[in-house]
Amino acid sequence: MSIVEERKGLIIFGAILIVVLIAALAAYLMTGRMGIEDRFATAVGLPPGEEEGGETFFGFSAEGDPVLYVIVLGILIVGCYAAYRHFRI
Repeated sequence: MSIVEERKGLIIFGAILIVVLIAALAAYLMTGRMGIEDRFATAVGLPPGEEEGGETFFGFSAEGDPVLYVIVLGILIVGCYAAYRHFRI
């Protein structure tokens, strides 16, 4: 058996990981730090609204917060790694 055949699952997992990382980076670069309400208001010509203070997710503001993106990406990576180890792709 060649090295490529032995590591086929790891190579596929790595390729999927790279695609997901590129998609996550593209999504972050496209949305930026501006929330959906701000983008909508700007697109239709409405004046920007005031921030509502109570909308947080475990203490984090979910819109445009780089820390939250990193946390979610980390959870996805750990989940994929756990699935990889469990199912032995």
